[in-house]
Amino acid sequence: MMGKIIKGQLILLLLSLLAGHAVAQSDQIYSTSGARLEGNVVGVSPVAVEIDVRGSKRSVSVNEISRVTFAEDPPGLQAGRARAIAGKHKAALVDLQMVNPAEIERELVRQDLIFYLAFVRAKLALTTGGDKREAAAAMLAFVRAAPRSQHFFSAAELLGDLSLAQGDYSQAVKYYGAVSNKAPWPSYSLRAKLSEARATIAEGNYQRAQQIYDAVLADKSNSVEAKRQKLFAQIGKSRCVAETGSVEEAIAEIENIIDQNDSSDAELFGRAYNALGACYRKAGKPKEALMAYLHIEILFYADSDIHAEALHNLVELWDELKNPDRSVAAKNLLNERYAGSVWANQ
Repeated sequence: MMGKIIKGQLILLLLSLLAGHAVAQSDQIYSTSGARLEGNVVGVSPVAVEIDVRGSKRSVSVNEISRVTFAEDPPGLQAGRARAIAGKHKAALVDLQMVNPAEIERELVRQDLIFYLAFVRAKLALTTGGDKREAAAAMLAFVRAAPRSQHFFSAAELLGDLSLAQGDYSQAVKYYGAVSNKAPWPSYSLRAKLSEARATIAEGNYQRAQQIYDAVLADKSNSVEAKRQKLFAQIGKSRCVAETGSVEEAIAEIENIIDQNDSSDAELFGRAYNALGACYRKAGKPKEALMAYLHIEILFYADSDIHAEALHNLVELWDELKNPDRSVAAKNLLNERYAGSVWANQ
């Protein structure tokens, strides 16, 4: 057994070297813009990472960081982190599990390993399947052990996602609120508010969800990303209007958003067509609803949660429209790809 572990570690190291990622001699911060700082990470917090670059200390805001690597990274952590960030969660878990936390001397490196282990387990539990309670417990244990980590807000959002997937809507709102109330960047706080609103919709409280969407729309932030988040809020608000007011008004607003924006934004259009489908179902128009959800099935399926929601509705609509074979096919795809999704369990 020990021989297999050592062999596996050697393979990981060799792959890393072949890929041009030789063992680093310093810590490195990679920014979202593509820039890189090399030095010694001397401090972290939920909002910034401090690095000493040749005697000069620099503070880098967490919202501008794509990843942080450390000189002491074991090969398994180096490979697992990269795969986790790339969305290759199953492969990342294999890499990360080859590292023994007890053998890591530097606390920041050990914390990073524990976070990414919890991260990939949460992602797997939310998509292909896994124990959501165990995943949430692992992430919560990380937050309690490292409350000042640069991963704090990411961990809180995932705890919200896991709570939502388990039907614990009030707990999901609590975790999302930790981000929306404490994160100093509009891109984080607005996104968390949108998640909070979706949890509130799942609870069936459309009036409260509409209030949250209104708060996002009233935010004075004017960046490109803030404007994008406000489009999501307008879509969500229209969904609420369909439930509490005029369905036709809601449909017209969503169709206007679709007409006025770039379809290359798959997440935006996925949210829009899911909301449009829900509005048509509310209006008693199953054929129109079916066409809305098929847009996601054919074009805008990249986001797992959006695709799972569309498949869930397609299962019901194909059945309602007397096409059981298509209904079964949609259900099989939902269970095959997104067994851990809240939509597969409804």
